[in-house]
Amino acid sequence: MMGAREETQALNSMTVQAVGTLLGLKLPVKGMARCPFPGHEDSRPSFEVRRSGRHWICYSCNRSGGAIDLVMAVRGITFIEAKRWLAQETGMAVDRRWSRAAVRPTRLTRVLPPVSSEAPETPPDHVLYAALLARAPLTSIGRDYLHGRGLDDTTIARFAIGQMPGANAIRELVCLYGFVRTEAAGLFTQKSTPDRLRPIFPKGALLFPYFEGESIVYLQARLVQKEDHGHRWRNLNHRRRRIYNADVLKRAELQRIAICEGVIDVISATQLGHEAVGLIGVSAQLSNEQLVMLRGKQVDLLLDWDAAGDDRARTMLQQLGRFGVAATRKLRPSPNAKDMNDYLRQVSDLP
Repeated sequence: MMGAREETQALNSMTVQAVGTLLGLKLPVKGMARCPFPGHEDSRPSFEVRRSGRHWICYSCNRSGGAIDLVMAVRGITFIEAKRWLAQETGMAVDRRWSRAAVRPTRLTRVLPPVSSEAPETPPDHVLYAALLARAPLTSIGRDYLHGRGLDDTTIARFAIGQMPGANAIRELVCLYGFVRTEAAGLFTQKSTPDRLRPIFPKGALLFPYFEGESIVYLQARLVQKEDHGHRWRNLNHRRRRIYNADVLKRAELQRIAICEGVIDVISATQLGHEAVGLIGVSAQLSNEQLVMLRGKQVDLLLDWDAAGDDRARTMLQQLGRFGVAATRKLRPSPNAKDMNDYLRQVSDLP
């Protein structure tokens, strides 16, 4: 019987290209490619498969790792879930006696040192996220950007949108909660040290809190200033991605719920009168528990009206059907609307 470390080593001996194929991605044997992670619009390739073919790094997302880390990042799942998924997709036998998805390799021969930690993700740091948001008031620049996207002040306030503060506020958080705790919350890049703090979100980026109940469980940021470089959307480092506005799923009185692609579309749909949740990228997944919550409701799929959105809508219709959920892929609301925010801007008469 293999131990957890041996299982990890076996899975991480797979090449990045092979894992990419399982995930439906086209990645090179080695060299540069566009980042495959959800929400990363990588116009200039920043994702590199290292010379060994078994390690990767995204210089824009500040992430790196091996086979299991790639599955975690693309599917937005935990380390243990990624191991289980990868074992099943490669045809490995899953030993149910192991709580951590023990596997016996059937065709992997070369074993490399593990590149991931065995520890599952720690719970979200509600207190620290709230402390950051309290120090992140929305400025006129951020508000003007949101107004330009057609969002009104009532909607902006409802979703508690903030704006990333400067270095002094980050140092204050470290003084209050310590570097280790702040880093564990995903607020620093991998290159950060106690003497050199490198926040994962740049100063001035819009902050979108993900609430579950009264607590913040995740943060996502959107760069809005012209001098900002790199990918416009940023996520917490080494933290599992969440469903945006997930509390809507728990509202028993709702008969109709929309599923959108991304934060801005959820907020736009809400302003247009829908109760909506959002997936971060078309590869994001609703959990089985969340799918069950949709039973008895009509689900409207308001994913982007493009090829990727249409493909995902077909997949989701099948998935929702298996859980007994009634769902409809809604038609494009106007000829030129590629997503819900486009439509909101059109009805708001914005350019």
